[in-house]
Amino acid sequence: MSTNGVPPLFATISTSIRSGLWFTLLAVMAATSLIIVALTVASEAAAAAGTDAGRMAFSFVIFLVLVALLLGIPTVFISIRERLGQLTFLHTYLLTVAVGLSFVVVATPAMLWAILSTGVSSDVWLPVIGTTVLEVGVIALLVALAHWALKSESVATVTAFTLIAGITLGPILVVATATFAPPITQTTQTYYINWEDGNEPLDPETGYPLNPTCAKAPSTSTALLTDYTGVSAIIATSPLALVSASITPAIGDYVMPGYEDQGFEPQPPMPAIAVPLDLFSSVDVASRSLQIPVSSEPIIDDECAKLAEYGTPYPNNGQADPRDIIAETQPGFVAGAIGQGAFLVVATVILAMIRVRTRKS
Repeated sequence: MSTNGVPPLFATISTSIRSGLWFTLLAVMAATSLIIVALTVASEAAAAAGTDAGRMAFSFVIFLVLVALLLGIPTVFISIRERLGQLTFLHTYLLTVAVGLSFVVVATPAMLWAILSTGVSSDVWLPVIGTTVLEVGVIALLVALAHWALKSESVATVTAFTLIAGITLGPILVVATATFAPPITQTTQTYYINWEDGNEPLDPETGYPLNPTCAKAPSTSTALLTDYTGVSAIIATSPLALVSASITPAIGDYVMPGYEDQGFEPQPPMPAIAVPLDLFSSVDVASRSLQIPVSSEPIIDDECAKLAEYGTPYPNNGQADPRDIIAETQPGFVAGAIGQGAFLVVATVILAMIRVRTRKS
């Protein structure tokens, strides 16, 4: 049955998915997600000690789904509106939700393969998939609001993409504004290991001196750094960051294989490096690092002390240990959810006002 010439929801979905564009995008999505999992699970690097190939593959698939949602929902709805015209808000919203959920459904086989390949636990995949489905509703609502409020198909499409860009790239632009604030001068005083005489006995396992001595006077360097703590909470508003913040980031100890070849003496094994196990963890650690204030107090870097404590003067390859970042910061999920809610309220009010003025004119 139809009402006022408007086909029922399921009839609309059935007709639209057979139109070609939607079906083609779903086929590409399904094939690409399976290829990604196959390449990741079979990769030697992803399967190395201290890593989790299944968890990494699962994160790749989810990020692919999110990109498909951000670009696919408004794109598919263009062809739907060209045939059906402007629909009621509820009809439009349910259609956009159906489009979004279809991308999640076709990626399910790839997700299952990734989860089962290394036994990814339910406390990872359950909240991630749940938050992804939540993002379907958010993105679908933005698209539905644009097409409900605006009579012109082209203007509605541009508005929908603008809203999606706003919630996705807007937080990054807000964070970028912090670079206009006066930078903070950070001073580092480094006590380097003395290598001058070259006759120190070396540890065969590490290649560093057994009895190291460090310079009595430090070498001083300065850097101008931006403090992002004032805008750090906004970054999780982005769908990619919010999904990443839905679980606790996981860190593994990765040991880079030493070089070994005929005619060369094998190198000692490299120290383990703390690395995020998947894209969720990488994005979340990067987002959390913005919460850490830049210290204006001098930083003391003693290579001898580090060598005694860690077995290397360059622990974690000279980079910040992500486990320290996690310990010093808070999850951004709540702040991100509040930010998305505020964005939706503002978008709804503005588009509702536009619709009212359009109807009056």
